[in-house]
Amino acid sequence: MVWQTYKKISIPIIGMGGILTAADALEFILAGATAVSIGTALFVDPYIPAKVIEGIETYMAEEGFGSVAEMVGLAHP
Repeated sequence: MVWQTYKKISIPIIGMGGILTAADALEFILAGATAVSIGTALFVDPYIPAKVIEGIETYMAEEGFGSVAEMVGLAHP
């Protein structure tokens, strides 16, 4: 839904649902989410937010991004 919504509205989108890893969060961000929410995964591992942040930071460093904002919506042509 983030993918379709991104092109139709101009307000921030929060990606929610199924975020367990940095890759999951990055999918939402690249599809157009300006933020992501981690919920149920906290019951499995309360350290998931720190792990997701670390993974996003690693990705940003590897790909040369200076901020998350630079990545929002990049999956759109």
